[in-house]
Amino acid sequence: MKIAFVNQPIDEILPPNQNSVGACTFGTARSLAKLCDVVAYGMSDKQDIDFGPNLHFHFVSPTQKDHLIAKVRRKYSKLVRTSSPDSISSWQFPDFGRRVATSLQKHKCDVIHLQHCAAYIPAIRRHNPRAKIVLHLHAEWFSQHRPARLQALLRHVDLVTTVSHYVTEKTKRDFPTIADRCETTYNGIDAQEFAFERDYRAARSAEKRIFYSGAISPHKGLHILLEAFKRVLERFPNVRLDISGPIGTYPFKECFDVKDQEQFRRLANFYASADAYFSHLKRLVPQNIADKVTFLNFISRSELINRYYGADIFAFTPIWNEGYGIPPVEAMAAGTPVVASRSGAIIETVKHQQTGLLVERDNPQQTADAILALLENDSLRKTMGERARRHVLEHFTWDRVGTHLYDRYRALVAAK
Repeated sequence: MKIAFVNQPIDEILPPNQNSVGACTFGTARSLAKLCDVVAYGMSDKQDIDFGPNLHFHFVSPTQKDHLIAKVRRKYSKLVRTSSPDSISSWQFPDFGRRVATSLQKHKCDVIHLQHCAAYIPAIRRHNPRAKIVLHLHAEWFSQHRPARLQALLRHVDLVTTVSHYVTEKTKRDFPTIADRCETTYNGIDAQEFAFERDYRAARSAEKRIFYSGAISPHKGLHILLEAFKRVLERFPNVRLDISGPIGTYPFKECFDVKDQEQFRRLANFYASADAYFSHLKRLVPQNIADKVTFLNFISRSELINRYYGADIFAFTPIWNEGYGIPPVEAMAAGTPVVASRSGAIIETVKHQQTGLLVERDNPQQTADAILALLENDSLRKTMGERARRHVLEHFTWDRVGTHLYDRYRALVAAK
């Protein structure tokens, strides 16, 4: 079999600068390449690159027309809040979609796996009528995603797979006509990156460390985490919080339903300008605790993994419905217990009172209490950390993902 992955134009698919969806493509494609031929498409001016004989990364350069359309669309979307999100808009780099579709025609792939970029389905189907098309959803769709348009796109899809049961069940409810071909494929981690066992004795230093990794954007709820951390310091002053991730506000319409007026009013100030949210976070850190909070911005992959291993607790407090959430799973792979919001798929990956502690969303006090419960109990942290590592290595690795998808692809290709 020959498999193709098509990424969103915004996805960085090569390490070390991958975004989460790009990391999913890279991890899954490398695993699948042990079993079949794989080509992965991304938008970049980079040169094509091969990772072994069966894995080829092909990059399509953006055209001037695509750049101009993207610029106009950004201005339009600020004026019209109910316009279609970029992830399904037919105006999202249309030249890229057409060029990928014609390139795929030459490769004669058996299965074409689209990473969330549903807008390119018609062009890809038109140029590849015999291929099986898989659409992989990494987050839920909202009312602003125009259900009628989505229904039309889904007609061309042979399988819809999503990153969690939360997204799968919501998609089935919203689109019952595809319920019999909609299922879950969890994301994973690279087991080789987390090969060594954690030494919990070495971790028992006087100062404890809380770590967060992920986007620094309103939907990730870092304002809740900082409010909780200030309460933690009142009772446990010998602790610090390290925050790693790209600074940039994800569009409201990609994270929340625009019909949720209460949520929009609560978060409106965070979306007032490009740096409004980060400025708010900085204001939440008064001078007297400034040395306790570090914004690391982007760090290398090796440093990220070292910080997972070096943290006493991984904290993750999203206020949206998390589609999957790779960072807490990676932290657990390093043997670090997690404190996280009951948010979307988080309840599927973090097992409450086994691999970490779950708290209600938007609740700084519950978050602080959970963090304190782990900070003040070395034995509990160790027990939960060990369980967390076993849980992830048993259920969430890219090799498991690749094997599962290979079997599903074979079944699709065999079916009439």
